[in-house]
Amino acid sequence: METTKNPRILIVDDEEKNHRLMTAILKNLSCVFESARDGRDAILKTVSFAPDLIFLDIMLPEMDGYAVCRLLKDNPDTRTIPIIIVTALDDKSSKLRALEAGANDFLTKPVDSTEVIFRTRNLLRIKQFEDFLKDHAACLEAETEKKTAQLNSAMQNLVRSQNSLKASYLDTIYRLTVVAEYKDEATVSHVKRVGLCCAHFAKQLGWPEERVELIKYASPMHDIGKIGIPSDILLKPGALTPEELALVKTHTVIGGKILQGSRSAFLRMAETIAVNHHERWDGTGYPGGLKGEEIPVEGRIAAFADQYDALRSSRPYKPPFDYVMAYRIMVEGNERMGPRHFDPKLLEVFKDTHKAIEQMYDQYKDAPASMI
Repeated sequence: METTKNPRILIVDDEEKNHRLMTAILKNLSCVFESARDGRDAILKTVSFAPDLIFLDIMLPEMDGYAVCRLLKDNPDTRTIPIIIVTALDDKSSKLRALEAGANDFLTKPVDSTEVIFRTRNLLRIKQFEDFLKDHAACLEAETEKKTAQLNSAMQNLVRSQNSLKASYLDTIYRLTVVAEYKDEATVSHVKRVGLCCAHFAKQLGWPEERVELIKYASPMHDIGKIGIPSDILLKPGALTPEELALVKTHTVIGGKILQGSRSAFLRMAETIAVNHHERWDGTGYPGGLKGEEIPVEGRIAAFADQYDALRSSRPYKPPFDYVMAYRIMVEGNERMGPRHFDPKLLEVFKDTHKAIEQMYDQYKDAPASMI
């Protein structure tokens, strides 16, 4: 591997002749040399000079070569610098101590020039490769951080765009829903209350958060089919004729047809609710006369929420009932409806959490249609 700079070599020896000898042997390698005369100076020069290779004598003043080698190898900033121990000691124990201290190689004085050149070249190549890997890793890390920051920024922009799109989507659905309610009860709060009440029941039943959100925004579309029912029938203050009642009941089928075929999870659930929110637990509902768990759970929840809100709201044919009366009718029944119409599990949830539902009603009281 070719280098982009002249290698730096630090020679640590207390004898000047050894410095001259090593620089003479290595002069053809185009190296930059620095010298240190004792152990402490070797540590300081290593930090300031940043060598690519160190020739280190063992017998030094102040601090011997073993201690210097150990300190340099224990320091993360100097650990990768290769160290060749150069000494007149040629016994096995001295070599073992040098290796234990972290030395990369070992030369015995008097040194052989060919051996010095050979080992220097090998260790410089290793150091160059390690430096390349270190620099490459740093570049990769920097690039990764840059790309990660760009990705995070893109994801945040995407989330903001999705949230904005979702908000616009739900607002459009809400306003379309109000069109149907406008013809009937002249209130924009009814659809909000039904959505919140359905979400409350779904949460109490243990639904996951995503499905709770679905029913919250899908259930207000339960009466979208009323668009197809004449206003004079919907707003008729007196009793409907059998023919008129049959026509009103078709709003469930009309709503299903309006919403069918969508890929949106909101609209698919809204379709199920629109068709089934007048089915009754005892099988006396419409349009299919479904009974019990044959009725999709979304329809059962919306039926309960819609019926409770209808009791609390003003209608052309009745005044609003107060909280106590509405609770009694839902739990005990009257001549038109009763607990047999509702899923028993929902009745239990209602009994346990009716105060929370009442708070929702108080928070979103009826607002005139002119406020849309």
